[in-house]
Amino acid sequence: MNLSRISFFGILLFVILTPFICSKLLWLSRTQTTTGIASFTGKSMAGTYVHVYTNVFFIVGTDSIWFKGLDNVLFKEGEKVSVRYNPADPHQATLNNFASIWGGTLVYGGIPVILLLAIFLHPQIIPYKSRIRLAARMPLITIQPPQ
Repeated sequence: MNLSRISFFGILLFVILTPFICSKLLWLSRTQTTTGIASFTGKSMAGTYVHVYTNVFFIVGTDSIWFKGLDNVLFKEGEKVSVRYNPADPHQATLNNFASIWGGTLVYGGIPVILLLAIFLHPQIIPYKSRIRLAARMPLITIQPPQ
């Protein structure tokens, strides 16, 4: 199968991002929201870096579930915060905001996208207007330079 350079990178981008996005959407579809209470500010050290975070708890049935919020996203003691959790595993709770839910996905999905973008933009790796041939046997990918 012969593909243009743009089509090849579009398909590759789709293949790379789909697992990250689908797994997060699947998790979101199985979660529900509740209100938690910011209880106290925690602090931990990793080498010379200090992590400051808010500890939040919420109640599921008769259990109190505690978890750490994001670094440097601090709430006042006793403040009510929105929490998103999976009823099947409430210990995997997170704050119900964009950074808490999508932050890891953006970082872990963004790193391969940046590498792919660097490869796409560099004309000496895959020349502009070249075609990419995909085969079922070795070599799997062949770059055909422009005529």
